[in-house]
Parts: sequence; C-alpha cells; structure tokens
Amino acid sequence: MPEATADFARSIVEAYADLEGFEATQTIRAGAIHVAARVRFRKPDLCTVEFQDYSSPLVELEERLANGAEFTGEELVGMSLFFDGKATTAFDPSTAIALERSARSVYEPLPGFRAICELGYLETLTRDFLVRDAGNEAIEGRPARLLGIKPKQSYRSQLLRAVTFPLQRATVAFDEETKFPKRLRFFPSQGTLLATFLGARDPITIEYTNVRLETPASTSFSFSPPEGSRVFREEFVDGAELADRIPFGCSFDSLERRGYRLLDEGGPVAVDEENSRAYFTLRWGLDEAGAESRILTLRAGTFLSRNMSRRRATIAEAGKAVVFGDIEGHLLDRGRLWAEQIPDESPRKAIEASWTHDEVFWLLAGDGVEEEELVDLASALAMQAPAPQGTDSSN
Repeated sequence: MPEATADFARSIVEAYADLEGFEATQTIRAGAIHVAARVRFRKPDLCTVEFQDYSSPLVELEERLANGAEFTGEELVGMSLFFDGKATTAFDPSTAIALERSARSVYEPLPGFRAICELGYLETLTRDFLVRDAGNEAIEGRPARLLGIKPKQSYRSQLLRAVTFPLQRATVAFDEETKFPKRLRFFPSQGTLLATFLGARDPITIEYTNVRLETPASTSFSFSPPEGSRVFREEFVDGAELADRIPFGCSFDSLERRGYRLLDEGGPVAVDEENSRAYFTLRWGLDEAGAESRILTLRAGTFLSRNMSRRRATIAEAGKAVVFGDIEGHLLDRGRLWAEQIPDESPRKAIEASWTHDEVFWLLAGDGVEEEELVDLASALAMQAPAPQGTDSSN
C-alpha cells in the first residue's frame, strides 16, 4: 500500500536531516536561462561548482549594453568555484588566475533566488508548505514520487525576523528510496523580478542527475593554487585606507576638489600580494543639492580583470581617440549605444573614458555626466596619477 502523503513528506524531512552532503549534475532552466554544473555540497553550507553551460540573456544584455558582467557565460564555463563556508574562490584554469572574496559568490543565474546546491527548503517542508500527492513517474530509471507544494503563508513576521516565500506553487519529484529531490518545478510569485522576466506561464525547472549521496571530503571545498597560478584576494577597503592597500600610486584629490565624494565609504580592492598587483572599483557622487543622479565609477589597476579588459576593448573599438591632458586615450558614448539597442528608451547620459598612464590602466565612467565634464575629470586624474610601484597587464 502506498505511503500516505503526509507520512512521505515527513520522511523527506527526516532524510534531509540525515543528509550530510551530495554530488550531482545540476541543471537550471528558466525561459531562455540555461545553466548546468557539476556541484558538490556539504552541510552546513559548503559547495563547489564547475559550470558546464551558462546561458543567460540577462547576463548577455548587461554585457552588451554596459560591459557590466563580472564574467560572461562563456568565461564562467570551465571555471571552478570553491565556497568553504566563509569565502569563495573562483579559479579560471585557462588563465591560471584565482579570485577570492568573502561570502558566498557562485554566480546564481536566477535573479532574487538562491538555487545552486540549495535544498534547505526540505528542512521545513511540512511546516512551511501545504503538501499534496501529484503522482508518480520514473526518473533515470528509478521510481519517483511527485509532491505538489504551496506556501501556507506568502509572508511571515516574527518581530525580529521576516520570512517571504517568493513562489506561487511547485511540484517536486523525489526518489522514492533516497527521498532526494531529483526535480523541482515552480512558478515565482507575481511582482518578483524573475516572474517579470519569464511571464506568468513559464515555470523554473531545477534538476539533479547522476546523484551521489556520499558526503564529499572537506578538502573538496578548499582551493589549492596550482603552481604558477596567481591569486587575487578581494576585500572591501575603507576610503581612508585605500592609499595604503593599493600597491600603486593613486590620488583622488581632483575628484574631491570638484565636489565628488566617495560612495559606500570605500570599495572592493583585489590584490595579488605575491606579485604586488591590484585593481579596484570605486563609486563617486556629486556632493551638492540635486546632483544625486550624477555618478562616477572609477576602475583602475596594474592588472586588467576580465571585466576591465572587455570594457577597455569596447571603448577602443567603438569609441573615439581623445587626449586627456597630454595622455592619449579613448572615449565612448554608451548612451548612444543604448539608444541603438533600445530605441524607445529616453536618451541617457553615459560616457566612459579609458587611458593608460605609467602602465596603470584607468577606466572612468560617468552616469548623468556631460561629456565635457568627464573629459575634464579624466584629464585631471590622468595628469596627477603618480608613478606605480610595479606593472603587469596579463589576465
């Protein structure tokens, strides 16, 4: 006699409590988004990810309009990501370069949702969801039982904690023997960014195939740099400490004299200590009434990150030659490119400059800033930049 639905749901919660880790091929599909990766997971929150496919029109649009993607889908394929519970290291074997940053950063493909290696909803399945039987089928030649689930509440407040369930309904296919969720299909709640992107009729599908329920060794989540590789460690640096943390000379006096102030009280700086190389990204806002929409983003370094390299190439190819002070560079009207891509949108002021001084690479982007002002700001930065302590441009 088949196990009652409520009893089967409770057995899933018990199985998840006993599960210490797993390895599988995870596939995520959401409209035109398609991501596949070999993943390893170990409780409480350790994971490794090796992308086999990463197709996302959101990333492609961000890159096409603004060179805004940290890594494109093509660059993510083949990379290995290691999260040890505290920091994530992304290693690109094609360049032998690793980037380490604090917190979990595994390039989730679904905006607003954490999906990679994510099974935590099983822990509170019977408490948070209404559960119903949804039939049976075979998956990878093994019997699976389907459960339909729906949040009991879309929002729950507990004074010092608020919990939101951003889905309308879902169907989960569980391996009958192991109780492992082989497939999840769900519809995001209306009003979420993902629902806006997909439309009301398109479900998100997450599948796990070639599953191994043996707990991966703890060493699987620690990155050991291969010989000859470079490791950049990224950290948020307070504005007052920037000069001491960046291994090349730089000064922002010219921006401050023109009324700009550092936003976010600092910014991310990635440093290769062994080779004394670094790059950073800082945002500046004009410190005067009514100027909230005028933003500068300054990227610079003795090393070109993937994003900086693509930006520099686009500015050189699609922009025009300009002299900043007495330093040759290039200037790109990104607003014009956006107007060509999205003709119905209102024209937007978006200018970006690129130049190299004493082999330090500089990229200054202005949002809401006139071209004449950006050229003036770039010229001031270019002419005052002190000589660097060391140089290297390989990436």
